[in-house]
Parts: sequence; C-alpha cells; structure tokens
Amino acid sequence: MRIESGFTVPAPPDDAYDFLLDLERVAPCIPGGTLGEPDASGVYPASVTVKLGPMRLTYDGSIEVADSDPRERTATLSARARETRGNGAVQSTMTMRVTPDGPGSAVNVSTELELTGRAAQMGRGIVDDVAKKLVAEMAECLAARLSSALPNGSAVDEPAPSPAKPVGLVGLAGHALRARLGRLFHRGGQTE
Repeated sequence: MRIESGFTVPAPPDDAYDFLLDLERVAPCIPGGTLGEPDASGVYPASVTVKLGPMRLTYDGSIEVADSDPRERTATLSARARETRGNGAVQSTMTMRVTPDGPGSAVNVSTELELTGRAAQMGRGIVDDVAKKLVAEMAECLAARLSSALPNGSAVDEPAPSPAKPVGLVGLAGHALRARLGRLFHRGGQTE
C-alpha cells in the first residue's frame, strides 16, 4: 500500500534535510520503535513493538538510508523486519523530498508498505487507516523536533527521547473505524 503524507517546519530546507537523514535523531519519532548502533555500512538494527488487543507483536529488522541526493534534497529510507514470534513481516520504503516553503520547509513523504502475518489480517481498509495515522504521528513528532532547531542547524535543548511505547493498534483501529463510519454516514446523509 502507498501512503502519502507531508508536513511543514520552520527550518531552512538544508537544515531540515540534514536532520531527517540523522536516523538517531529521527528514531524517537517512530511509534514503538528502537534503534541500535549502525554497522560499518550504515545499516541500523531496529525493532518495533505493536499491541494488537491482548497480543504484543515485536518485529526485529533493520533500517538504512538507501539513497540520498543532497542537491535535490531527496532520500529513500528502507526498513525490513520479521515478527519475532510468528511468520509476519513488514517491508517499508519511505521516499522524502524537502522543498522551500516560505521561510521554512515542506517535507513530502511517500511510503510503500508491505505487511504480512497476523497484523495484515486486520483487513486492508483498517490497516491503511492505521498506517496513515502512524505516519501522521511520526510526521507530527518530526515537525516538533525540527521546530526546536535553530536556523543554523544547531539544536536548542532538543527534548530527550523518551522510551518508545508499543503502538496500540486497537486504539488506532478504533480511531480509523470511527473515521470510516463518519465518512460513510456523511456520504449517506447527503442529498443529490
């Protein structure tokens, strides 16, 4: 599935771009995620924990900057992980572009997400809505962290990352279901 998102930040494009390529500074914005030390080629071990009702799904894998073009301010992040207890897997390719937006920057993100296993059995519509909500939360966190940077790119008391909490898919699924029902009833109530 493809998820398109974007956000703006009050930081110059080059500073925003550099920040977004610093995975150690971005990692606290990944809901339920943790990041280890990179290997010599720049691949980081990573894990993410997702709560699905009474189940807790943990995925272990890796994330890396697969491609970057500082001149165009584009980059591609690639993540792969397998469920630690089960046969599920997730593969994600996130492509970003940073462009000038007034005195700040616009960040546009396109994410290709492939999900298998128990989490994928929730149904495509719900998974799509939940994934969009997760990407929106990540974008909001990134915007807040970027907003705490000075125009020259040096950090100003950037909040210390708190331990990542597992992503509660039941709450997110409830939010997604309410949004879907709201759209359904909104369409049903319209007169032609």
